[in-house]
Amino acid sequence: MTLVVFMVCPVPPGQATTLADTPVLGERFIQVVAHPDDDLLFMSPDLYGAVRAGGPTATVYLTAGEGMAGLDDHHDPHQYARERVDGLHAAYAYVAGARDAWTTTTVTAGRMRVQVDSLADRPEIRLVFAGLPDGGDPRADGGRDALIRIWSGGACVRPFASPAPCADRPEVVSMLRALLRRFHCTILRTLDPYPPHARLGDHPDHVASARLANEAAGGLPVTVVAYRGYPMTGWSPNVAFHMRQFKREVFRRYRDHDYRIRYGWRYWAWLERMYRIAP
Repeated sequence: MTLVVFMVCPVPPGQATTLADTPVLGERFIQVVAHPDDDLLFMSPDLYGAVRAGGPTATVYLTAGEGMAGLDDHHDPHQYARERVDGLHAAYAYVAGARDAWTTTTVTAGRMRVQVDSLADRPEIRLVFAGLPDGGDPRADGGRDALIRIWSGGACVRPFASPAPCADRPEVVSMLRALLRRFHCTILRTLDPYPPHARLGDHPDHVASARLANEAAGGLPVTVVAYRGYPMTGWSPNVAFHMRQFKREVFRRYRDHDYRIRYGWRYWAWLERMYRIAP
């Protein structure tokens, strides 16, 4: 594994982030994130290049993202998880310039069963759903912070979105490792596994997802690139104006299916920023 470690420097407003519209021949991308929308907020516009070009790319969502749905309101949490999947479908199809039509299969990765959705017109574009409980959901085995408890090594947690057996850290790592091999990944994108201690810290699920993915990549010929999450909120906007508009349009396709999103200054900040941890 080649771990690309980044030092973030302030970028003047309006300066464009790098976007490879045509990926290098042979590159195969996997993004591993905690929640449906982490990729759209924190790894974009980088992830657009392969999707727009039709290159091989897969995004793995470790949690169902149900959060507090059904606890602080009357919305069915399972329906909410499905709505978030619909939002991702719409967003990725929009980036690809393709019909929002997907084929769904269930595959065994390691010892875990995961849902793999492939864009019908561009089947090399895949979304993978592990369906583990969201960290904010107290209904999970052992209560909140299921993903961080899995990472800590002492928890075996049943998936939220299926009746499958509980999964512990070795099983989640084995699942991710199997997917890296299955899709012949050459570049793995994660969130920041060791975010800075700041007033605005990162989500524990973000940290756990990144650490699990990095462990899965150990020993494989994979380049790992990490992205800052919440801690970038107050940094300088660094997505070029035209790409910022596109990022907003992509996210709007997702947001139309996510009733819990209420646009505020944080969302606007994330849509104007993307920080790799770059050398």
